[in-house]
Amino acid sequence: MPIVESVPPSTSATGPMVWDRVWDNQPSEAKDDSLIDRERRNPRWAMIVARLEEAFGKLEGLRTIELGSGRGDLSVLLAQRGADVTLFDASAKALEQARSRFDRLGLSARFEEGDFLTGLEPVTGRFDLSLSSGVIEHFKHDERTDVIGAHFDVLRPGGMSVISVPHARCVPYRIWKAYLELRGWWPYGMELPYSARELSRRMTQAGFSRPEMRAMGFWQSVGDHWGKRLLGRKPDWVERTSCVDRLMGMSLIGIGFRANRNEGSEGAPS
Repeated sequence: MPIVESVPPSTSATGPMVWDRVWDNQPSEAKDDSLIDRERRNPRWAMIVARLEEAFGKLEGLRTIELGSGRGDLSVLLAQRGADVTLFDASAKALEQARSRFDRLGLSARFEEGDFLTGLEPVTGRFDLSLSSGVIEHFKHDERTDVIGAHFDVLRPGGMSVISVPHARCVPYRIWKAYLELRGWWPYGMELPYSARELSRRMTQAGFSRPEMRAMGFWQSVGDHWGKRLLGRKPDWVERTSCVDRLMGMSLIGIGFRANRNEGSEGAPS
């Protein structure tokens, strides 16, 4: 596995031992295919594709980096659409699984081990798209702005970032998380969800011009977190939309651009 640089473990408030446990078990090929298909059917992916096509015209040839990539669900979908993808993570275990997954699917990618806050030099300023999903909520205080700044720093001028986090207003998720924490079953360490106001403010502080906020996945949260207890099964409601998605959808998504050098903050694609 090509690892460009080895740096100290992540300074995330959720430490490397937690993530090593998360990435301890590799899913079967059938399960893995199911996970990829589910991400493809998620309205989040359709939104990302539409926004990329609007900004760049096509996905083919775009240079993308998934920060805190884990096994690279979104990077798989981007690679299948012809993007030139890089996966960046502090966990060697996650990157080992990611490489195995990409090899199995016949997809090309670069794999870089590093830390958000100290190890970005090899990838700074190179990408059309930076993205992460379920990552920056594991930081606290001013590091929340710093890790968003990492998404900005890896972009070339005119590049775009998509940052997906748990939504603080998603009631099913918040109750489920509190219940697991009370029972001592929560597996992900410290996790502080974002409001749209905080995510927008911190993206602006990090340099993004006119960040956009989207939210989706209310029914997905109900199904994933409470379906088995309420219905005796875990329904697949990933594609189901709701009139309350904008207010309390499970996934809060921030979209921002790094302005071109000859443009001000108002000059990024809209």
